[in-house]
Amino acid sequence: MAEGNFFYQEFMSVVKGKIAHKATLANTITDLLGIEKDAVYRRLRGDVNFSFTEMAIIAKRLGVSLDQIARLENVQSRPTQMNISNQVNPTDIDYEMFSGHVNLLKSIKDEPDTEIMEASNILPHYIFQDYEYLTRYHIFRWNQAGMYGEVLPYHQITIADRLRDLQIENCKYARHISSTLYVWDNMIFKRFVSNIHYFAKVRLIEEKDVALIKNDLMRCLDDLEKTAIKGKHEDTGKKISIYIAEVASDTNYSLLRTKDINLTLLRAFILNSTVTFDVDVFNFTRAWIQSLQRKSTLISVSGERIRTMYFETQREIVNTL
Repeated sequence: MAEGNFFYQEFMSVVKGKIAHKATLANTITDLLGIEKDAVYRRLRGDVNFSFTEMAIIAKRLGVSLDQIARLENVQSRPTQMNISNQVNPTDIDYEMFSGHVNLLKSIKDEPDTEIMEASNILPHYIFQDYEYLTRYHIFRWNQAGMYGEVLPYHQITIADRLRDLQIENCKYARHISSTLYVWDNMIFKRFVSNIHYFAKVRLIEEKDVALIKNDLMRCLDDLEKTAIKGKHEDTGKKISIYIAEVASDTNYSLLRTKDINLTLLRAFILNSTVTFDVDVFNFTRAWIQSLQRKSTLISVSGERIRTMYFETQREIVNTL
């Protein structure tokens, strides 16, 4: 987020106005975000910006309206933040970014009316991060861009224990959301498997690793089918609806709604996203997802025959590995 960004400057001004005493503000934010005090002071000095998820947690606790701040900007522009994190060799700042989103989900897990809506052409983070070898594959794909050091083959991709714990927590707290709606491109698993075939052919994924990825895909399909039959997460009982789109999804849109937050994430580069709290962007994206939903088939709870056929077909595709 640029230093001159009006939205960010206004947010900082409002937050500092809420708690004028600098040490008290630093202590409050340290407790809220669960990060080191030095990291908080770096943000208060302006050396590092708060991420949007950190801003959401602070705003919720201090009663700051992010929507109202966003509306002070030019009507033709929308405040956004591009989150690009390094998951191959994460730094402290990367971990702070990961922790921020987990802490946001954790802070709302007991709220009675929360919602996730997502339309995607790849498996959602909240799904694949429950499976270690699928998660390693997505990090491997991200690493293929070669932006952060050497491009590595799959068997050299490792996930630090600290990062893996955050990924698992991310999925766990997402299952506490009151209502989750997924609209998936009908080619998600076919594209996934086709990519595995390609990377195996060019020897970037070894045969033994293909078997591990295949096993995780099968486990994922089994778990998804059980969840779809019940229409709720087994561990939390929270509602989940899964739709399969009849038309292609051009990109990945994700919404998180709480009593105080309207968060839009436009997925990019597999593991990253552009984030905004702008209510107009949220409503536009919601309408876009709902439009895609109307062109989709519900496979959770109802539609038993279609659901069974869908999962059988996906298993046949995965079995080609």
